[in-house]
Amino acid sequence: MAVIFELVVNFGADEEAAGAAAERVRRAGHVGVRGVPVPLGEPYVTKLTRPSAYIEFSVHPHGIGYGGPGPKPDLDPRSLTSDEITRIGHRLYDLLRNFSGYRAAIVGWDPESLVDVDDLEADWRAGDPPGYNGLVLADDLCDRWKLGPEWSAFEPGYRWLPYSGSKNFRLSRADPDPRRSAALSRHANHPVRATAARKPLRQPHEQFPA
Repeated sequence: MAVIFELVVNFGADEEAAGAAAERVRRAGHVGVRGVPVPLGEPYVTKLTRPSAYIEFSVHPHGIGYGGPGPKPDLDPRSLTSDEITRIGHRLYDLLRNFSGYRAAIVGWDPESLVDVDDLEADWRAGDPPGYNGLVLADDLCDRWKLGPEWSAFEPGYRWLPYSGSKNFRLSRADPDPRRSAALSRHANHPVRATAARKPLRQPHEQFPA
């Protein structure tokens, strides 16, 4: 299975906002990596129904990942430094600043499980408030969960834990499994909760054009 560096957004039930975000992605077209314009993939938009129901929206630069389509020439993801991966992350957050109507969002290596609001609320009720690097939440969630001053303004209506960067994982002969390497990288960038490890697989109910 592919492991990719991406922006993942929870749009709740707001199909119109997800559609508008997709248009923003298409207009943006690419991100620059080493002076090379790397195309953004067509947004992947999925309606999830269990264990939580919401519209999951994701977008990633082509080839910035492992196990999927091949990279652009001279942009083997293994060769990218963590600083370069972090700069790509900042460009994806710049893109997010043009979105509205979403509930939660984050950039990282396969970070889909980190934007499930029901899971985040369950963690909060268990005394474990959200603390993921770069997580963006709607203001009403921050108010409801009484999140602290470390949550700063992102855009009107949203707060975040400012993004401190992401590490690149490099596959080695000793550990050739990209999903294991990605998991190690996610633990380094996002302090994945014990509850997150027990989450059941989310089931897509319906995919619809972005």
